[in-house]
Parts: sequence; C-alpha cells; structure tokens
Amino acid sequence: MSEKVYNNPANIEVGQGYAGETGETYAGRFAIFDSPVMGLRALIRDLNTKIDRHGGDVRKIISQFAPDFENPTNNYVRYVENRVKKAVVTPEDLPLLTAAVVEFENGVSSDRAAQYLKPEVLNEAFELSKQSLPTNTRYEDIKTK
Repeated sequence: MSEKVYNNPANIEVGQGYAGETGETYAGRFAIFDSPVMGLRALIRDLNTKIDRHGGDVRKIISQFAPDFENPTNNYVRYVENRVKKAVVTPEDLPLLTAAVVEFENGVSSDRAAQYLKPEVLNEAFELSKQSLPTNTRYEDIKTK
C-alpha cells in the first residue's frame, strides 16, 4: 500500500490561500497541495513573510511556524540555527532556511525530504515564490503557459 501524498513539506495549514491548495486536508487542518513544487512554494512564501515579520530572528520565526505544543521549539530552533549557521536570517538565507525546515519536519535523510530538496524542485518553487499567484492557480496551469 502506498503512502498518501500531501505535497505539503512542512504542514502548512489550510485556508491561507496559497496557490496549489486542492481544497482537501489531512489531519483535519493541513492543506494538500497539487504538487511538491506548489507545496514548497507555499512554505517559501510563508517563511519569507515570517522573516520580514520577525526581523529574521530564527527563534521567533520557528516559534510562530511550529509552536511548542506541536514540536519541541528549542530542538527545532537549535536544528535550524545549526543548519543556517546563524540566529538571524535574511531573505538571502531562504534556501538554507527552507531546507532546514523541510529536513526537520520530514527527517533529514528521508525520501520525503529528498523529493522536496531536489535542485529542480527547489529552483522551480523559488522562482514561483517570487510571483503572487491567485489562490485557484494550479501547478498544471503554470506548466501549460
């Protein structure tokens, strides 16, 4: 039996209006995305917003992203800070920050993390994250243009 594919590398909650959301959920509150690229794009946009909101403070970003009741915040922050090699990040650090979050959420050497961290998936997601896309945009709509 194959594992259900959610295309959501970091448990982005449903209803935030990210392009690529299918309208379906898992675990009662997390969005299912139509592709790994669109799920990763949502994560990148979310992290970029949090960098701006929290002045790049990794502890504040992670505390909002994954509150202590969901993940041990200190472990999460320690992992991310070690991975990005700093406690305050900028938008230029998004690739490392994104990779750290994907690894922590999915397991550093898991197949699931690896699918999101493939260079072609990461690069496409980063390029698409620079665009403001309507909520109802699907990956197949972008690929056909």
